[in-house]
Amino acid sequence: MRILKIGRIDSGMRYTQIRNVLDEARDFHGQLAEYYGQLSDNATQQRVGLLLDHMSSHERNLQQGLAAYEDDAARQVMDTWVDLSRHEEILTKFVQTPIAADTSVNGVTRAAMDVDRCLLRFYRDVAESAESETVREVFSNLIDMEEAELRNLAFGALQATDI
Repeated sequence: MRILKIGRIDSGMRYTQIRNVLDEARDFHGQLAEYYGQLSDNATQQRVGLLLDHMSSHERNLQQGLAAYEDDAARQVMDTWVDLSRHEEILTKFVQTPIAADTSVNGVTRAAMDVDRCLLRFYRDVAESAESETVREVFSNLIDMEEAELRNLAFGALQATDI
């Protein structure tokens, strides 16, 4: 079983900067891309392998998008501190359920959607607790990105079942 998690943010730490939260999200998307790529290599069903390849590529794109955003974001936003006291439970749920080599397209889709929903809960919690309107906008954009990811995943799953 391979566990994916948020690793830099100390769960005992109450406050962190937006840059740390975004770094974690970026790294998490990179871990998911690698994980899905490895699963694809071992998939016993062609449809599942194609879906996992699609998911891996999409996670890489999200990782790169977050990196580009961090490069362009105002330093003031990146240096903003947020209170994570309410986020600890959500952060600890950043675990990918193991996906076996013989998992169905539906099983892969369910597991991936669970991860995306976890990210959505985390982003919404940060957005709702942020005092700065600019920080709320950043996380609203991330929410939009993750919701698009869920739609993309559902579309990819439909395509995989049509093969």
